[in-house]
Amino acid sequence: MSQGPLNQLARATSEQLRQISYDNNEDAALSRNFADDLERVANASLEPQNGQGAPVRALKFAPIVFDTAHENEISELMSLASSAFGLVRWTEFYAEDDWSRHFLPSMASGEGIGPDGRLRDNKIMFGLFLLGPNTVYPAHAHPAEEFYLVLSGDPEFQVGARNPYVTHTPGSVVLHHSNVSHAIRTSDHPFFGIFGWRGDIHERSWYRNDMSDETEPQKYPKINKA
Repeated sequence: MSQGPLNQLARATSEQLRQISYDNNEDAALSRNFADDLERVANASLEPQNGQGAPVRALKFAPIVFDTAHENEISELMSLASSAFGLVRWTEFYAEDDWSRHFLPSMASGEGIGPDGRLRDNKIMFGLFLLGPNTVYPAHAHPAEEFYLVLSGDPEFQVGARNPYVTHTPGSVVLHHSNVSHAIRTSDHPFFGIFGWRGDIHERSWYRNDMSDETEPQKYPKINKA
């Protein structure tokens, strides 16, 4: 399994990240660090691990994603993601509460490589992400650095609590630096992509009712990976 679909997806994602141009040195450095991490795990013999899954409601949107033609510059990445789809550990990530209840049925997080992934690594998390149509994944932040690589859909990302949402198309990479507020919303099309975490991956996500109000105490949604 060491050179299976997850390793191949990690390698192809690393190559894609190295091809992207950025407007500032901080983003370029973060993308390069992610590319290095993914190249490392792509070439490693990682320990396979099993884990009990749970029903993930948003996976009902997967047929919409895969029934759509993807004849573009990232069609190979989409093909590799399709091969890895059944190998990641799909969860809804959060437990249901007042903050998560409205989006949780439409969100699926699939950890392929990481502490709880199908291949174990304690330094990164890497896998697939699916967000159903007409859904808002509200503003939050986390100490871990993060990237998304859009494979399908036209999601809008807000990076920074005071910044506008920006639409991203397949092939786009969105970077989130440590503890920077970010949110995602979708149109009539589901968003399917690749994600990665590095750095403080064991620290909790947090949010505020108003992410731009730094005097407001941070709140911590309950994580439920089982």
